[in-house]
Amino acid sequence: MINFNLDKYKKSLETDYIGKNIIYLKKVDSTNNFASNLIINKEESQKSLNGAVVLAETQKKGKGRLERVWISPEGGLWFTIILKTTLEEKNLPEVTLIAAYSIATVLNTEYSIKAIIKWPNDIYYEKLKLGGILTEVEKIDSSIYLIIGIGINANLDTEDLAPFGKKSVSIKTILGKDIEIEYFLSKILFDFEKDYKYYSRTKDFKTLFKKIEKILNYD
Repeated sequence: MINFNLDKYKKSLETDYIGKNIIYLKKVDSTNNFASNLIINKEESQKSLNGAVVLAETQKKGKGRLERVWISPEGGLWFTIILKTTLEEKNLPEVTLIAAYSIATVLNTEYSIKAIIKWPNDIYYEKLKLGGILTEVEKIDSSIYLIIGIGINANLDTEDLAPFGKKSVSIKTILGKDIEIEYFLSKILFDFEKDYKYYSRTKDFKTLFKKIEKILNYD
């Protein structure tokens, strides 16, 4: 992600609170680790951290599931959403699926990319990995924070994908052109916030799952 335009992003953002506070970094070990440290050290108020997004151009030690390293060069979309929540730790898989669904929905509606969710936390396009999600938890006093790390191969070139072998794809290689990262991120956050707020308020995952399962693959 080169020269992320904060003004352009803020103009396209339509959320109530998620992403309003964006922490933009050129390079970091992991956006999830950075977010965790913010929470633990209370470097920002609890109010400003709820819904905050940590965004980095590159990650030196991006985190994947099962302690795998997520390769994160410039051109990708690497970010973490911080949420102070009333949900419990057992609800993490549901939140991960809600996030995955928001990404897949935006890919389909905005770019005509028919993405699917590969259980439990990946975004795929035609059997090739397009993105992934790692949801973690920090407990501070009586507060629970969700740390939702998201990595999407957005504007990566073919050579950027070489370390993955022939198992990954990027939005750029699918469409043959770059996308506007700022707009893409704002749309993901908008879609995610809508379903997350519903789930937090009602604890009704069954209704959400009816639409999620249509693009969910367990293979």
